[in-house]
Amino acid sequence: MILSALGRSPRPVTPNEHTSGSSTPDENSSEKMPGHERLWRLVLAVAIVGGPLGYAVGSILIPAVHEDGATSIAANAAANPITNAMHLVAYVLASFLLPLGAVGLAYLAYARAPRLATIGGLLAVVGWLPFSALTALDDVSMAMAALPDSGSYATLLDQFANDAVMGGYLLVYIVGHLVAYVLLAIALRRARVIPRWAAWSMIASSPLTVAVFVLPGRPLVLGDVALTLLVIGSIPAARVMAGRHRLSNP
Repeated sequence: MILSALGRSPRPVTPNEHTSGSSTPDENSSEKMPGHERLWRLVLAVAIVGGPLGYAVGSILIPAVHEDGATSIAANAAANPITNAMHLVAYVLASFLLPLGAVGLAYLAYARAPRLATIGGLLAVVGWLPFSALTALDDVSMAMAALPDSGSYATLLDQFANDAVMGGYLLVYIVGHLVAYVLLAIALRRARVIPRWAAWSMIASSPLTVAVFVLPGRPLVLGDVALTLLVIGSIPAARVMAGRHRLSNP
């Protein structure tokens, strides 16, 4: 229903139409889009790249990543207040853009790979929705660090971060978005919307993210690499979405 509300589904592109491995449906259609559809497409194009980009910026600037309450509060207290505020702003923007971007990716792949696009799109939307709650947890940590005797709030922060509600949000977030980008990348490649390198870039972001938390020493740099790959892999899809011509039905 969401996909049909955005206009016609993109038509599949045959190998004869494009030999570089990625499709540019906009070059093969002369039908101009109405203004309202162009607005939707521009919003989704921004979301496809802007969501992962905001997430990447916020993750680079975040003072603590899934640490205990005492460590998180101490890290926020020691962090530069400007960069810490920037990390929150980036995360807040990403929390709005990421679900929209997932809808956009599913829309692009729907005509040629409807099942994968539907499953991947739904998983991505559901997986990204809890990101707002997780961002609020960062905000709480930052607020506690600014209070007198901030260390006394560590137990409260631990109880809040590890209760059933936040734990459920975290589980849905992890499983949902990591599986979703693998499925969406396969669907987009099958639909010839993005080149092979972009699909592999998106796919590789998921196992690299998992590696951060399973490898000894928690190499957080792998998380930054994963998000960078996701941003890079999303660019071709955003470019197609932002095209000036309507995408035709098969």
